[in-house]
Amino acid sequence: MLKKLLNHPLACPISFPKRSATIPRDFDLANQMKQLNTKKQFKKALELFDEYKKTNPQTPSDFIINQALKACTEIRDIHRGSKIHHLLSSKLKENSYVLTSLVHFYSKFQ
Repeated sequence: MLKKLLNHPLACPISFPKRSATIPRDFDLANQMKQLNTKKQFKKALELFDEYKKTNPQTPSDFIINQALKACTEIRDIHRGSKIHHLLSSKLKENSYVLTSLVHFYSKFQ
C-alpha cells in the first residue's frame, strides 16, 4: 500500500516544494489583509492585494478574495470590487463564501 502511494504521480517529491511554497504565502497575505480589515485599514488591505496581483498571475485563494471584497465593500469602491469579481476563476465563482461576499458587496450599491 505504501509503495503504491509513493509511486502515485501526485506524491512526487518535486511537486511538494512548489505547493508548500505558495500555500503559506497566500495564507499569510490573507491573514494580514484580515488584520487590516479588522483595524478598518481597508485601503492598506487593498494595497497588499494589488502588490500580490503584480507578482502572482494565478487567481488568489477564496480567503484573499473575500478580504479584498470586504475592503471594497467598506470603502464603497464598486469599480475595484467589480474588477476583482472579473478576476475570479469559474471554480471560485461557485464557492459559497465568495458568492456570499459578492452578494454583500453588490447589495451595498443598490
